[in-house]
Amino acid sequence: MISIEVHILYDIVRLEEKLLINELSKRGLSARPIRAEFININGGSINAVGLIRVAGRSKVLPLSFTYQELGLGSINPFNSLYITHDKFLTLVKLIKAGIPTPKSTLLLDHGEEALSVLGSPLIIKPTDGSWGRLVALVNTIREANLVMRSYDDGVLLGQEYVKKPKRDIRVTVVGERAVAAIYRYSDDWRTNTARGGSAAPVKIDPELEDISVKASVATGSVYSGVDVVESERGYLVLEVNGVPEFKNVQRVTGVNVAGEIAEEVARLIIS
Repeated sequence: MISIEVHILYDIVRLEEKLLINELSKRGLSARPIRAEFININGGSINAVGLIRVAGRSKVLPLSFTYQELGLGSINPFNSLYITHDKFLTLVKLIKAGIPTPKSTLLLDHGEEALSVLGSPLIIKPTDGSWGRLVALVNTIREANLVMRSYDDGVLLGQEYVKKPKRDIRVTVVGERAVAAIYRYSDDWRTNTARGGSAAPVKIDPELEDISVKASVATGSVYSGVDVVESERGYLVLEVNGVPEFKNVQRVTGVNVAGEIAEEVARLIIS
C-alpha cells in the first residue's frame, strides 16, 4: 500500500473527480477530495500530492504552486498549468517545438495589423478563456476594434479562421501516449461539446498521436486534452488543456481515461 496521499482539489465535484477518486483508490492511493475554498499555508509543509481539478487560472495557479513548493508535488506541474492557461504562451511553446498551429498574433492594441497579417475572417478570443466563451469571428477592421474595446483587458489572441470540417478533435494524452480521442461536431463554427455539439470516437492514426503527444510534452503536462483541427495544411493544434474534462471522451470511446490518469499518477509517485 502506497502511503502518500493525493489531494484532489475541486470547486465542483463532477463525474471526472468521482472517477479519479475511485481509480486512485484501486491503485492503493489515498485519494482525499478537498473543496478549494481557501489555501492555508500557516502549517508549513503539506504531506500530499495535489491533483488540481478546479476551473479558472486565478484558482489553478496558486493551488498548483502551493503543492509544488510546500507539498509533494502538483499534477499538472505549476509551469505547465501556467502555460496551458494562456493560449498565446501555449502557442509559443508549440511553435518552438515545431508543432503546426494556426497562424496567430497577440493583439496588444488594435486589430488592423492582425487583419492585414492573418486575413479575414479573423477569430478574436481571450488568452485564458474556455468552453468557447467570449470568442468572436470578425470580418472587418471596425468589427475587430469594436470587439477589442468590449474587453476590459485589451490583450487578446488573434487567429486565422481555419477552413475545416464541422468538427474538431479532442485528444486525451496521458504521459507520452494518446489514450483516446473524439470528434466534436457542431453546426456552429465553434465545436465545444459544452456548447451543445455532439461527439463520436476517433481512430487515432500515427500522425495524430505524434502531434498530440508532442504538444502535451511541449507544455510539460502529465496529462492533457489537446485540441486539433483538420485543415488543408494537415493537422493543426489549437490549444492544450491542462485541467481537461474527460467524461465525454470516456463515455464516447469506452476508454477508461480516469484509470489511465490514475496509473500515471501512481507511477510518478512510486518513482
